[in-house]
Amino acid sequence: MKKDSRQKTDVLQGVLRGDGFECKCTAALVTRLTQTSPSVGVWTSISITSAEKTPPDGNYRLEVKGRVFPIDRADGKWETLKL
Repeated sequence: MKKDSRQKTDVLQGVLRGDGFECKCTAALVTRLTQTSPSVGVWTSISITSAEKTPPDGNYRLEVKGRVFPIDRADGKWETLKL
């Protein structure tokens, strides 16, 4: 069985909003393609890599390329969304 895996990371500009908070941010969109004969799998995730302000823990909306994703910040870290 032949196994082939490729990963691509796109860096996107976005906006974080929530509970009176708003700032620009950078997000990483990671797409991984795995080909294992005879099947193919695609995994995609998005995560915030930096923000111009540090928000408190809570629930936010990440707006990237016209799409809105609910995202949480807990213990000072952003969650990674599996898409």
